[in-house]
Amino acid sequence: MNEQNHLYGHLAAGFSIFVWGTTFISTKVLLGAFTPLEILFFRFLIGYAALWLACPRLFRTKSKKQECLFAASGICGVTLYFLMVSESKARSKDFRLWRKKQGSAQN
Repeated sequence: MNEQNHLYGHLAAGFSIFVWGTTFISTKVLLGAFTPLEILFFRFLIGYAALWLACPRLFRTKSKKQECLFAASGICGVTLYFLMVSESKARSKDFRLWRKKQGSAQN
């Protein structure tokens, strides 16, 4: 394996870990201003833009069945996961206390 490719792979993995790790913290902060569905929408909008910049060509599927499998895996895997994380944080007692404390600190 080429040393430059090896370094590029490690940098890409480190960046991915950094982004994934910050989503948990940023969700808590964003819930102060947005609903879980709004956070999910903006997260996917940013993700789509990032993927388009990384690879700006259309991906052609071989069949409608493959297209449906991709859609189902995206909905079941990522979408529901992020939605449930946001919902659980919004409904947790600790978050409600944190939000109340943030509101009183701004006044």
